Parts: sequence; C-alpha cells; structure tokens
Amino acid sequence: MRFTFLAAALLLAACAHMPMAPPVASAPAGISPVAAMLPPGADTSLNAADAPAGAYTLDSRHASVTWRIRHMGLGIYTARFDTLSGTLNFDPAHPENSIVNVTIAANSVSTGLVNAQGQRAFDHEIANIALGAEANPSITFVSRSIQLTGQTTGLITGDLTLRGQTHPVALEASFEGGRFVQFFGKHVIAFSGRTMIDRSQWGVEFANPVINGTTGNNVEILISAEFRKD
Repeated sequence: MRFTFLAAALLLAACAHMPMAPPVASAPAGISPVAAMLPPGADTSLNAADAPAGAYTLDSRHASVTWRIRHMGLGIYTARFDTLSGTLNFDPAHPENSIVNVTIAANSVSTGLVNAQGQRAFDHEIANIALGAEANPSITFVSRSIQLTGQTTGLITGDLTLRGQTHPVALEASFEGGRFVQFFGKHVIAFSGRTMIDRSQWGVEFANPVINGTTGNNVEILISAEFRKD
C-alpha cells in the first residue's frame, strides 16, 4: 500500500513539471478564421467528367507561373514569368490520358525591381545570363504521363527544357474546377500545379559568384492556369 501511494505521488509530481501543450490559436471575436484554401464558385464543378473532351488552349490572361527561391538561406524571394502559352488535350473520362504542353518566354522574367534609371536590369540579368534567353528563348514543359492521386489531384511527369537542356520533373497538379462561361461562350477548366527543381541541373547560374553563392539551388515553381475549350 505504501509503495502504491509513493508511486502515485511521484507520478503526480512528474505531471506537474511536464510542459503544458500550447493552446490552440483561435481568431479574435468578430474575425473569421483564415480559410484553408480559396473556395471555388458555387456553380463550379469539381467533377472532371462534367467537362467536354478534346483540345483546350491556355488562357494566358488568366494564368501565372511564379517561382520562389531562398535568399542567403533566409527569406523566400518570389518572381514570375509574364509570357506563356499552352495546350491541353483533355480526357474527362480518363484524365490520366490527357496531355499538356506549356511554353514560357525566358525573357519575360518579372521581379518588379528597377534600378536607379528605372530600368529592369535585374530581370534582364536573370533572363539573359541565368536562363540564357538569347540562345534559348523558350522554356517548355511536355507531359509524358499522369498518375491520379485523388479525385481532383494527380502527379504529372514530363520533360522540362531550360537553357537547351531537358530533364524530367514531376508536377503535383490539382483540378480547380470547370464550367461553361457565358462571357467567352466556351467551357473553361482550371488547374494549379507545383514542382521543385534544382537550378544547377539545368546550368542556371548568376555571373556574380557572390550572388550565385548566396542564392539557393532549389527553385519552387507554382502554376495556376485556365484552359478554354477550342
């Protein structure tokens, strides 16, 4: 009995000194909590089978390719490409049989930075030196296979050509929905995607060794795109 009482006392003492779990944060009264994702429109179908099969063209006005890279091992630097085009051959019954091709103008880098003269010198440096835009003006992605990972998600494997070099990459893709858009008079479907590449594999380097040495090799690429039915 004495042993049992002593053991219980020691257990209670140990519990008293254990760190308490931090409280779960909640939004202040009157403020809505942050949503996990942007909700789709009420009339948007997340069922790929509702979309017509066949050829689609990328709507470049409603598409973006942004890239993020770590600076000095600290902050994440974000920029984008302004000019892109693409096609999609969509099979709603078997999305894994679909084929997508995207072309990006390598000289359309946009960081939003200008020098003292108001020129986009940094953009030109990245495009012409790091990406070799003069000799290889196009960055292309051509899908080779698609593996479904969920009702609205998949893994797209394809060839990424950059600086004249081609290497395989895997793109995590999500179907963001589709519907007939009266304004365009066409059916529109939307996708988002994400991949991570090692820039050194394609020979992407800055001329300044200090800048090159303090810029991460891993580049995150984020894609959001709408395709209109041809």
